[in-house]
Amino acid sequence: MIDTLFNLPFSLNRHKEAALLKEREAFLRHLQQQGTSRAALRILAGELLHVIRLLKLERLRDVGLEEIRQAAAEWVEEEQSNPRARSYDHTASYFVYAAKKWLRFMGRLRANPAPRMRFSDELEDFATWMRVEQGLSPHSIRSHVWKTSKFLSWFAERHHRLSRVTLQDVDEFLVLKGGDGWSRRSVVVAVQALQAFFRHAERRGWCKPDLSQSIIGPKIYHYEGIPEGACWKDVERLLESAKGDSVASLRAHAVLSLLAIYGLRSGEVSRLLLSDFDWRTGTFLVNHSKRGGQIRYPIEGAVGEAILAYIMKGRPRTACRHLFLTLKPPYRSVCPAVLWTLTSRRIKAAGIHCHHNGPHSLRHACATHLVEQGISFKEIGDLLGHRDSASTGIYAKVDVKALRRVADFQIGGLL
Repeated sequence: MIDTLFNLPFSLNRHKEAALLKEREAFLRHLQQQGTSRAALRILAGELLHVIRLLKLERLRDVGLEEIRQAAAEWVEEEQSNPRARSYDHTASYFVYAAKKWLRFMGRLRANPAPRMRFSDELEDFATWMRVEQGLSPHSIRSHVWKTSKFLSWFAERHHRLSRVTLQDVDEFLVLKGGDGWSRRSVVVAVQALQAFFRHAERRGWCKPDLSQSIIGPKIYHYEGIPEGACWKDVERLLESAKGDSVASLRAHAVLSLLAIYGLRSGEVSRLLLSDFDWRTGTFLVNHSKRGGQIRYPIEGAVGEAILAYIMKGRPRTACRHLFLTLKPPYRSVCPAVLWTLTSRRIKAAGIHCHHNGPHSLRHACATHLVEQGISFKEIGDLLGHRDSASTGIYAKVDVKALRRVADFQIGGLL
């Protein structure tokens, strides 16, 4: 591997004579397979020489973060005393980056154990109960655990025993969060999580009985849940504006098509694998975030063309089997946050003004468009992955007459 990166005998010998040659080459080969450029590999290979020298790694061993930071500080001092060094602004950060990345790859990075939050055992027991006994989806469990952890962290600063929690504590926390920017709907979700947690806590004997029944959230008004997505005419314009020959445009067009035509959630799109698409039968598989389970959808013509264009012309060749990958090496699957940024930027660039700019805006647009087309709630709910028809019913609150002005966008045999 080193032979392919360096040509000069001095450089070759310098790298080959240093310790842990096989381990360094295995790491560099891994990065090369992920698409890292030759220039970047040369720079990283040189940095690894400083890593093994300053960490005194004659043989591979576990290394902690603090030891890496101390070695980075030594490297900065050396660079500052070197008159030939052009700049040392990023010396420490790149040293830490290279050391962590290599040692993590080799399984030798010893992470400092994060301090356990008070009541973490109770929170873990709550999560297990929701998963095993209640059968909730991973998304719902994460949401309930996150909201509950916020309350427990806040409560732990005031009391050391959960048995001392009162309704006044819960109310004070919810009021505080409402003042910090949580919307009424966010507070309602927190109330649902705390009601579930304290029902479980009461069964376990961790707190006083009947506390869960006394927790009440703010009122959500009947028309408060009206979707606030883009109109379908704007969605058409957005999809048209995303077309292009660059890798970013090919990826964006495919992502936005899936979000708009199928109303998928960002997490569902980010989890898509190449193997989920059966081009012979013209279908693809989606793992739903909230209700769980898998559903197979037909590949709509325009969406299929957008995905194939990305795979053939834009998607980098890599061992990663996720459909959508990062634009720069090392290539890896995109996370939902990346898809939110992609969607938001494209919506703003297209001059579309709506209350929400993320992927859910396109999900709402998909649902309201299907309602206008006369598709039944049952079919729309199946498409969107709703457990309850009431979740689909909110799209009936919109002005149908206004929706009839949207352009006719062919969905083909989607439903």
